[in-house]
Amino acid sequence: MGLRLATIERALGVILVALLATSPTRAQREAPTAEATLVSPPTDAPIPTALSTMPPLAPMDTLAVGAGAPLALDEVIASVERHHPPLEAAEERVRAADGARLSAEGAFDLTLGTRGSTNVLGYYEYGRLDVSLSQPTPFWGATFVGGWRIGRGFARGGIPDYYRYDETFDAGELRLGVQVPLWRDGPIDARRATLWRAEHNVNATREDRDARQLRVRFAATESYARWVAAGQRYRVALALLSIAEERDAQIATRVRAGAIPAIEHLENRRAILERRQALVSARRLVEQRALALSIYLRDDDGNPLVVSPERLPGALETPGAPLGAEAEDVARALEERPELRRFAAQRRAAEVSVELAENQLSPRVDVSVLGSVDVGGPGVSDPERAYEIQRTLERPQLEASLTIQVPLQFRDARGRIEQSRAELAVLDAELELARDQIGVEVRDARSAIRAAEENVAITRQSAEVARLVADAERVRFDAGASSLLVVNLRESAAAAAAQAAIDADADLAIAQAAWLAATAVGE
Repeated sequence: MGLRLATIERALGVILVALLATSPTRAQREAPTAEATLVSPPTDAPIPTALSTMPPLAPMDTLAVGAGAPLALDEVIASVERHHPPLEAAEERVRAADGARLSAEGAFDLTLGTRGSTNVLGYYEYGRLDVSLSQPTPFWGATFVGGWRIGRGFARGGIPDYYRYDETFDAGELRLGVQVPLWRDGPIDARRATLWRAEHNVNATREDRDARQLRVRFAATESYARWVAAGQRYRVALALLSIAEERDAQIATRVRAGAIPAIEHLENRRAILERRQALVSARRLVEQRALALSIYLRDDDGNPLVVSPERLPGALETPGAPLGAEAEDVARALEERPELRRFAAQRRAAEVSVELAENQLSPRVDVSVLGSVDVGGPGVSDPERAYEIQRTLERPQLEASLTIQVPLQFRDARGRIEQSRAELAVLDAELELARDQIGVEVRDARSAIRAAEENVAITRQSAEVARLVADAERVRFDAGASSLLVVNLRESAAAAAAQAAIDADADLAIAQAAWLAATAVGE
């Protein structure tokens, strides 16, 4: 900064020499042209000793920075976890996945079916009623069936001979059986695959929600740090303006007393106006950062809350980052990051699809066993007919069957295998990239923390040195050994150094928050 001021002073000297070299001669001064008279006043016009020709500066409104209870970072994080649309949307996606899983479980619901018919016109008059229960299970695809049926003739011909299967005792027939796939649909079938994929999808959506929460926490912390830094920058700009405004009356008094030239008063007025412009920009930055923070800070109804500058804290709290060895940080991130657990859940779901597709390439071989027994008696008055019914239905029945079905081309199964394996390969590639990105994020966050810590130390020293230089230059000005222009330059440099230190503190807090998000610490 000292080198920069020396360069400025040398430049001013060069400009002064150039102006003297190009100044008009005495004859030219005695006979000025019309253009020269219009462009500038006569050179023998007196320099004003005060700013009587300029209007006084109107009072400027300022923000009451830090006048109220300070807003803590924990309050912002709590607001994010309570009300934040992206996180609420992620939670709803988890609920949707839970609903899909429940729907998949519905494939194993106990099913009740009934069927009834009657014939009341014609020679044969009879009725039939069948009630059945079906219970699919996840145990090797077995399905248990049971039920009760009754078939009775009413009058005249009763049940025709070709419908004798429908005839039962007067209390009906009870049946119970099981169907088991031995090959295809045995280890896995469509019902179980749908359920397992739904369960893995629930886990994936939960991990995605947690990953979004990490990112939102980091974004909220970054926005909070920028808002606090903007408030601190505003304090510096306000203090810089106050210095120029407080000494304005003193300089005017010294000018009137002839102690310093009148141009010093003009220079101070220029500095005041320039610093007022800087204060307006600083106020705009505070308002802009408060609006950005309102995305994460919300009221009880979930509406964005624009925080007042009165709640600006005096210092920026940092989340802290307990750095360990780089390899340990990367290993922890690879173990804890929810994105990787989400990929793992998605991969397991894809593996289910591959397993199902490979199983469907097998022939279907199903075995079923069904037992039935009639209860009650014949229920007819004709002895001959009763004897026939009794002889036919009195003994329990046990039926076993074997079903074999072999597709000759298996194009459906082969196509599904190819599709499922390709989807699994895509997930593997994305998982590999995600692991690499996480490693880069952790290393980058560690690098940012180290650089920010060094920058904080340097900028704080720079700010202290610039402040001491500005104080010394004011002493020199009071002693008549300096000009107000140089004082203003020193003060501006001190303010810029102070604001650089503020930005460095904010960068350190943001780097620490990035490390916490990269390693999933405190998830």
